[in-house]
Amino acid sequence: MKVKALVSFSGQVTMSKGEIKVVKKEIADDLLQAGHVEEVVSKKQVKSDAG
Repeated sequence: MKVKALVSFSGQVTMSKGEIKVVKKEIADDLLQAGHVEEVVSKKQVKSDAG
């Protein structure tokens, strides 16, 4: 799961505030519950045909 650190922390995963990293879902779930990270949702670019 791709997450962004809201605060700096260390442990099984070490991240600085603002850093984006891909971590295992189990670890991400714990960090989300603790409020240390937020999930990064990437938006797919959609090309529109103007014709």
